[in-house]
Amino acid sequence: MAVYVYGSKSENRLPMTTALRKAILTGALITAVSVLASLVPTWFWLQIDPVVDHASVYISCIVLPMIIAPTCSFFILRAQMKAERLALANHRLASIDELTGLPNRRAFFTAAAQLQGRAALGEGVLACGIADIDNFKRVNDEHGHEAGDNILKSVGGAMRAIEPESGVMARLGGEEFAAAGLFATEADARHYFQDLVRVLGGEGCVHGGQRLRVTISLGYCLAREGDTVSALLSRADRALCRAKAAGKNRAVSEAPAPGPIRVPA
Repeated sequence: MAVYVYGSKSENRLPMTTALRKAILTGALITAVSVLASLVPTWFWLQIDPVVDHASVYISCIVLPMIIAPTCSFFILRAQMKAERLALANHRLASIDELTGLPNRRAFFTAAAQLQGRAALGEGVLACGIADIDNFKRVNDEHGHEAGDNILKSVGGAMRAIEPESGVMARLGGEEFAAAGLFATEADARHYFQDLVRVLGGEGCVHGGQRLRVTISLGYCLAREGDTVSALLSRADRALCRAKAAGKNRAVSEAPAPGPIRVPA
């Protein structure tokens, strides 16, 4: 995926090979600098006092830094890598929804803004959708909040699996999710959102030995010149209201378009 910088696919982790390569290069650099820092003043010293055993001095200038520098490098790099891990963990906490593993509202706005920039360069049609789990409050009331959490996790996992190639999925809060992506045509965007409703409608969730059926209602819109991410979400939200009013379990465009479907039960 091209834009999903906070998302669950990459997990925002520093690759081990990159960290190891960085550690080795830094350690080698520190060692080389230490050796040079010892050799240069020693060379001048030996020019002044040629009586000293040159070979012994040069060997000491090379061997001692090669012992001391890697040891110092180890502790320095360990502290640096620990700081990087903490920074990545803090970044994840600030950007990822803990329950579903999807980007949160803040991360969605950042990624969607990047998509807007790419759409402005002619890379595709930007479409934005808001999805709401149908009858979620009733599930919580009848089966408890644990069942509700399980449904949210199930929906989050399914959305990660069918994320658009150039796009972002996110949990905005509660039972509300958002999706934005670049598509070749308006028809491609329409088919994608319809497929999203269909796939999530077949997911379901098992709780207490009972399978709970999950469906979503979704509203979407296409970006227009001058739109902000907030404006896109507001327009998609109006389409979502139409989807719920029309009977739920369907994808509806802000502007009527051929093909909005009701997913068969």
